[in-house]
Amino acid sequence: MNPRTKLIRLIALAIVVCFITVTGAIAADNTVITGTVVKTKSGVVVIKAPDKQQYIVVGKNLSKMVGKTVKVTGTLSKSEKGKAIKVTKVVEIKN
Repeated sequence: MNPRTKLIRLIALAIVVCFITVTGAIAADNTVITGTVVKTKSGVVVIKAPDKQQYIVVGKNLSKMVGKTVKVTGTLSKSEKGKAIKVTKVVEIKN
């Protein structure tokens, strides 16, 4: 095998390894929470999970879904008001 072919294969392998690593890191950041959308006194929309945990919704306007059960996917964080989830995907769960 000539040196150029070896180099091309090595570069291709490095690209595949990087892609797998980045994809895994992105997937690790995504959290799925199922709960009811509620509106607080201050107007903040939160997801209230069955385990009584509450998450402030960031990144999506769920005000039209108040009272509905949803499954949200996103990245968890902390804010001065409590736990937050930056929502990337919302699916309404029909009861």
